[in-house]
Parts: sequence; structure tokens; C-alpha cells
Amino acid sequence: MPTSDERLAGQIATAVSRLRGLDLTKPPGISKAISWAFALSVFGAQELSPEVADQTLSTVLKYPEDEDTVRQAGR
Repeated sequence: MPTSDERLAGQIATAVSRLRGLDLTKPPGISKAISWAFALSVFGAQELSPEVADQTLSTVLKYPEDEDTVRQAGR
């Protein structure tokens, strides 16, 4: 059974992959995914829930317009 850290890492990888599939000005790269994982660990997140993702989206996306695009897409 995967640990919560492994599960969260998988959720982050899946989310970043989905974000890369959107028409963003600057899709997130590996360094942004790592920054996101660090931010989530600071918040003590055990999983990437929609609420946590929304609160930390600016960690993984560089431009506010990209955040708007993601929120409109409901991801």
C-alpha cells in the first residue's frame, strides 16, 4: 500500500499532467511541480483535494490568467 507521501506525489504528477493539457501561457514544469509539493507539505496536506489545489494554485502556475483558465476548466 502506498504511503500518503507517495499518494500525494502521484496526485501532483497527475494534476501537473492535466494542467499541461490546457492552453496555458506557461504550462508547469518539473521545478514548479516540486515547488507545489513543497508548499503542500508545508500546509500539511495529505492529499490534493480541490480546496487545497485551489489555495495553492499560484505555486504551480506563473500567471494569474493561467489560474483563471484552470478554474474555468474546473480542474
